[in-house]
Amino acid sequence: MDKQKLKFYPVGNGDTALASLSGNQYLMVDCKIDNDAAENKDKFDVKKDLLAILPKDGRGRHHLDAFILTHPDQDHCVGFKDTFFCDDPDRYDAKAVERKAVIIDELWFSDTIFNRFDCPLSEAAKNFKKEAQRRKNLYISNPSQAQKVGNRLVLIDFLENVDDPDLHAVTVEPGSSTSRINGILKTDFSIFVHGPFKTPTPDSQDRNETSVIMQLRFSVGADQMASLAFLAGDADYNRFKRLLDERDDESIEWDLLLAPHHCSWTFFNMTPKVEYPTPQESSIEFLGRQRGSGLVVASSKKIVDDDDNPPHYAAKMEYCKKVDPVNFLNTGEKPLEPLEFMATASGFKKSERPAPSIAVVGLGPVTDRPKTYGEVFR
Repeated sequence: MDKQKLKFYPVGNGDTALASLSGNQYLMVDCKIDNDAAENKDKFDVKKDLLAILPKDGRGRHHLDAFILTHPDQDHCVGFKDTFFCDDPDRYDAKAVERKAVIIDELWFSDTIFNRFDCPLSEAAKNFKKEAQRRKNLYISNPSQAQKVGNRLVLIDFLENVDDPDLHAVTVEPGSSTSRINGILKTDFSIFVHGPFKTPTPDSQDRNETSVIMQLRFSVGADQMASLAFLAGDADYNRFKRLLDERDDESIEWDLLLAPHHCSWTFFNMTPKVEYPTPQESSIEFLGRQRGSGLVVASSKKIVDDDDNPPHYAAKMEYCKKVDPVNFLNTGEKPLEPLEFMATASGFKKSERPAPSIAVVGLGPVTDRPKTYGEVFR
């Protein structure tokens, strides 16, 4: 069985995470990809790394199996249009070839993140929403075409909130799990989707309240929950209180936690901290759901002892009360090195050095199925 890994890219205050799954599959959660990274020695070139990892189809086009947007803040979707191909793959043209646009086989998102609040969207978020709407429209007007790689979608929403019944078949409801990734039922990986919740909480912070919250479950051997990663976008403390109140214990355990909102104080209480200095009991209780020693990753610029938020130094100190300080890791500490973790039978093990990227020629061997780009679900 292929080794399964989770990589967090150093992108400053923002999220870009890549899961390497068995069968030569790759899943990305959020993106903050700078176009000038190739010419800027102070930035990590995320796209270059992706092109060295992702498989190609017979026409030399790179493919990402699935992309999940937690919420449409710019630092979670900037660079989306410049990195990925935002159109029907049948229209992949010379310009797309020249810029090496990556095809997203299956796009995951929640309409709740766009519909619940009227906050203005950044250009990056508008680009994502346009591609999401294209795929929704296609699924309704031409279902067979919509099932081809590059057009597929998964909605993370409650069925009662999905207007068109034709979309129910591709909807995953919060409070449930799925092991289908890009049309393939995985036997060694699944996602338990927690949020967004059906209703808002009065003191929630606009779009952060609608963040997609999920537990990634990596199987090793017979253990279906050998390594558990918890990602929650920019969800604030009251989202975690609802998790504790409404979810089963198994679904809120974690071995690795991506610190919400780039190690912001919002995970512990309302801001500013000077007015709300005491962490909420629910936040501390959730941190206690770690298994083993626990790993916390802050996807942010380097954390220093000042009043900046995010990242917030006081938040880091609270995390370090619940996990060994050596297990609190910050992507900003070494801004040109991703943090990479391997799923093992006893949780995640940090790679001392990121594995070297090796260019993929063709698709290469896989363990559970061939890539059949351009074909519909079977």
